[in-house]
Parts: sequence; structure tokens; C-alpha cells
Amino acid sequence: MLLPTDRKKSRNLLIFLLALVSYGIIVSVFPFDYHDSDSSCYSRISQELAYEPLSAWCAPQWWGHGGNQGLFRDHPPGLFWLPALLVRAGVKDSRAALCANFIYILLCLYFLFKLAGVLGDSALGWAAVFGFVLTPIFMQYLIRANHEQPLNLAVVAGLYGLSRSSRSFRYKALFVAALIFAVFIKGFSAVILSILAFLFWLILSRNRKTVSLIVIAHLILLATVALFEWWYRGVTQSSFLSVYVAFQGGRTVQAAFLPLHKIYNFLWYAARVLWFSAPWVHFLFYGLYKYGKEKLSLIKDTFIQFLLLGSLSIMAFISLSDRKADRYIFPAYLLFSLAGVYVLSKMKPKFLLFFQRQEKRLPWILALGLVVFSFLSIFIDNHFYKFIRFWPN
Repeated sequence: MLLPTDRKKSRNLLIFLLALVSYGIIVSVFPFDYHDSDSSCYSRISQELAYEPLSAWCAPQWWGHGGNQGLFRDHPPGLFWLPALLVRAGVKDSRAALCANFIYILLCLYFLFKLAGVLGDSALGWAAVFGFVLTPIFMQYLIRANHEQPLNLAVVAGLYGLSRSSRSFRYKALFVAALIFAVFIKGFSAVILSILAFLFWLILSRNRKTVSLIVIAHLILLATVALFEWWYRGVTQSSFLSVYVAFQGGRTVQAAFLPLHKIYNFLWYAARVLWFSAPWVHFLFYGLYKYGKEKLSLIKDTFIQFLLLGSLSIMAFISLSDRKADRYIFPAYLLFSLAGVYVLSKMKPKFLLFFQRQEKRLPWILALGLVVFSFLSIFIDNHFYKFIRFWPN
């Protein structure tokens, strides 16, 4: 017999499987054109890769997209693998990348729920999930086929695995898998998870087992990357890493280091945070201003310290690059959102009463909301949610 908790998990799994099927039907039946060039490119490459032998999946090609030919080495190929598998499973080829993105979203929200639950109960977990869903950045990236959602999944799953690593080996394995997944999805941007893991140890853990896990995970990562390079050389008789490092380094780093320019970059991203993580980021700053030192002493809360310093570290790291885009600090938006929800729950404990009372209905509400948002995004250009630029890039 299933225990009540097992029945609840089975019911929730069924609800979100229905949401995934509904999403797949909507994006397959109704006409839709990708609104951004990256999504269009990655979808096309995934479609072509699906018909290649598995032994060659390390080396996707451009296949003429945007007039480009030859091997695709802008990023590691991990983003293409799930859509290609879905095409082989029978999903409409031009929509497989969207379905993969929705799977990443559901998994990211699940691990966000679990991560927030570490600090409280399921009510805080649901508040964190609905908080992130109701941000401009989430709405804008709901119908996409690029790196942002899977990178968020890697970050949140990795942090959750790290927070539970002392309990079981499977949580240690989760952190290692998340780190490897981040690298194969976004390459150098996986440093974001490395930075957050170090800050987690420095602020929240401060024990030898945690730092040992972080070090071992990175050693396993290096071994995995070496195996991939060996696989790639065997298929193409050329190196992936040397081309990738030269390409990304050449695009993002100037010959001269200009401190004022980096400060400008940071302020540029700070303006994006104030919009894309609204309204929760404003609750965060209001709470720190009003209750930071007195009464609630929020500034002394180590989890708030971690989320705030982690978000700012992501912004600082990305600001070192000479290229800017709203999406580059995508995980920071989620962390700011989580921090704002957490601060609001501290300032106004009644905020969580709704989530406590409606817990049975929340999976249905979330699933229906995601499907409806997706349906509307197909017919309404969701660039409406873009940041209003007061100055150029």
C-alpha cells in the first residue's frame, strides 16, 4: 500500500506529466515562430543531430543555420541531447527543443521547492516556486530553447544536493551530476555553480566534508571533460576545448582591463535585477532596510547572506565580460526572487497561510498556470516583458 506521502508524490507527478503533455500539444498544434535567434538555431541543430548516430553526438554541426557551416563549437553540445532524444521518441522535430525546455522548467521548480523547504516547510517551498514563476524573467523565458532554463536547473539542483549532502550519498551524487550538467550545457558559465558552492561552504556549512565534496566534484568534472575531449577528437580528429576556449575568450575579454567599464557593467545588470526579479527583490531590500539590524535581524540570517552574496557574485563575475545580455545572469534572478520571498515570509508570517491552506490545489494551479502562460505566449509576443532600456548596451 502507498503511504499518504507516496500518494501525494504520485498525484503531483501525474499532474505535471499532464501539464507536459498539454504543453507539447499546444506548441505542436498551434503555429509558432521562435522569437529569438538562439532558440531557432539550437532547435535546428537538435533536429539534425537526432538523425545522426549516437557516436557522433559529441560533435554537432551548424548544418547551414544562419549561413554557417562546419562543426558547432560555440558551446558544449549538452543542450542538444534531450531535444534530439525527444525527436527520436516521436516528438515533432521543430517543437522538441521547446518540450525539453519545459522539462527543465518543471525540474528546476521542483528543486527550487525542495531547496526552499530546507529552510522551512512545504508552504515556503510553494511560495518560492510561485514567486519565481510570477517574475518578468520567467514569463519571458517560458517559450525558449536556449541555455538559461537548464543552467538554472543545474544551479538549483546542485545547491539542493549540497545542502543535503551530509544525509545520503545520492545528494552528493546530485551535486556532482549538476556540476557536470552545467558544464555540458553552458561551458564556462558553470563557474557560477562553483562560486555558489564555495559560498555555501563559507557561509552555511563550514565543515570539511562539504569542502571535500566540492573539491572531489570538480576533480570528477575535469576527468569527465577530458573523456569528452577524447571522444570529440576520436570523432572529428580535432580538439573541441582549444577552439572553444579561444572563441569564448576572444569574444568576452578585451586586451585592456578597464575598471570603470566593469563597474558600468555591474550597474547595468543591477538595473535588470530590479525589473526582472520584481517584485520580490524589492521586498528583499525593503526588509533589509527596515528589519536588517533590529527586531528580525535579517542581515544576520545566514541564508539571506548566502543568497544575497551569491547573487551579487554572479553579477560581478559576469560583469568581467565585455559582452552584456539580460540572460547572462539568469541564475541571479532566481536567487534574488527566492531571497525576497524568504524575507517576506519573515516580515509577514501570514504570507505563507495561503500556501498552507491551498497546498492540495497548488500543483493544479501551477500546472494550469504554466500551460495557460505558454498558450498566451504563443499568440502574444512575450518580449513585452523585456527590460525598458534607458541607456544602450
